[in-house]
Amino acid sequence: MPALRPRPTPPLSRLATRIGLLMCLPALLVAGSARAGASPEAIRQLLDSYAQNRQFNGVVLVARDGDVLQRVAYGQADHDWDTPNTTDTRFRVGSLTKPFTATLVMQLVQEGRLRLEGRLGDYLPDLYGDTPAADITLAQLLSHTSGLRDTPGNYDDPWWRTEARRAYAPDAFARAWIPATLDGPPGRAFRYINNGYFLLGLIIERVTGQRYEVNLAERILTPAGMGSSGLCQADARVPRLARGYETRADGQRIPARYIDPSVSYAAAGLYATVDDLYRFDRALRSDRLLGAPARKAMWTARQQGYGYGWNIESWPLAEGGRAEVMLHTGSVPGYQSVLLRSEHGQAFVVILDNDWRGELVMTMGKDLMEVLLGKPVTLAKKSLADRLVPIALAQGNPAMVAAYANLGDERRDYDTGERALNALGYRLLRLQRSAEAISVFEWNVKAHPESSNVHDSLGEAYRAAGRTADAVASYRRSLARDPGNANAAKALRELGAP
Repeated sequence: MPALRPRPTPPLSRLATRIGLLMCLPALLVAGSARAGASPEAIRQLLDSYAQNRQFNGVVLVARDGDVLQRVAYGQADHDWDTPNTTDTRFRVGSLTKPFTATLVMQLVQEGRLRLEGRLGDYLPDLYGDTPAADITLAQLLSHTSGLRDTPGNYDDPWWRTEARRAYAPDAFARAWIPATLDGPPGRAFRYINNGYFLLGLIIERVTGQRYEVNLAERILTPAGMGSSGLCQADARVPRLARGYETRADGQRIPARYIDPSVSYAAAGLYATVDDLYRFDRALRSDRLLGAPARKAMWTARQQGYGYGWNIESWPLAEGGRAEVMLHTGSVPGYQSVLLRSEHGQAFVVILDNDWRGELVMTMGKDLMEVLLGKPVTLAKKSLADRLVPIALAQGNPAMVAAYANLGDERRDYDTGERALNALGYRLLRLQRSAEAISVFEWNVKAHPESSNVHDSLGEAYRAAGRTADAVASYRRSLARDPGNANAAKALRELGAP
């Protein structure tokens, strides 16, 4: 259930079952077509470059102004049986379930059966009446400001390998794993909490007298025409469901670990196809699911830019001005997803992957949406992480540094931009390779000395390595370039540095 939320940067397998001949066209032609309004052919080249150079494995749908520009499947639905992904392959979508749960809640608010100011203790009195959690409101559950205690956010935590493999009824899970004790006052701060959306599913069941999956089908899936989607159930086989795999930081692919679908429920339990998710988007662009006031409330940014079930961001347009983009990611073991939508040009991108490559999927989704908003197409280059991480793990930092220095003419084939180097550094930090991470962040500082973000990242790596004085110096350089960098200011306070 935890959604992958990589550290933000400034504003901002196998090959495809078929790699189009358009890959042979000059890159200048691609960039030129994008300036005229990213043609379907140019977008296909971009997608193919991600499959060829980044080993993307999944299905993508890109649309604009009500027309599907590309719908393409790449790689394998089952690597062990050599079964290809197709455009109608189903995937678990993880936390993309949250926009659906939020839509159900807003429907019931429209009908007067729920109130955004309604209290948790009133809707679930047997679980939370007369407890510290009683005064949490539906609005706070929807916006991740409830202060509730969550299940472990790291899938490597033993909880996910033990308790999460059991089957639970929704109320039994709440009694066992959603305590009434709080980690912070309700409404005070944003903190992404899956348990809040689990409880929203239970509230939907209580107020309607029907199971969550029945509400989902009758209120959203059927009206939107989503015939290939539903809620995962441990005892129900899903035809054409891609098998989930884990792609480890060292590049090794293994079958995903098992967690029982009942643990995901209204927070992360949905499966869908790219076409069904596009149908959901089309239904949300009308009054078919929600009236205009409810949609506006759902898509109003609150703390940390999160509305009700959606991240709300302001993105620059190539022609000037800005566009509002609504998006959400999703992650459960074996699967990664991202959906981005904007009213500007009715832009829409959805990516579903069954190799659980969060960083790749989110980079790809951001790239595609920027193209729809007018950015010239730049084909994806090879991943420097795929080249260097195995060397770092097998031979250590000196060998990794030497490999980077000796790329020679191959360097032009790899993405060595600020964002790519930052992502590589954080991957190494997650692998607890602080020396290698420091080297990568130092490369980034040398290449982008005026970026506040790269100094901040280097500070984090120094701090992880216990090099406090160096960390303080890096955080100060970051703040000098961006006095509003709250992360650097917080780190300096924690390190006792003025």
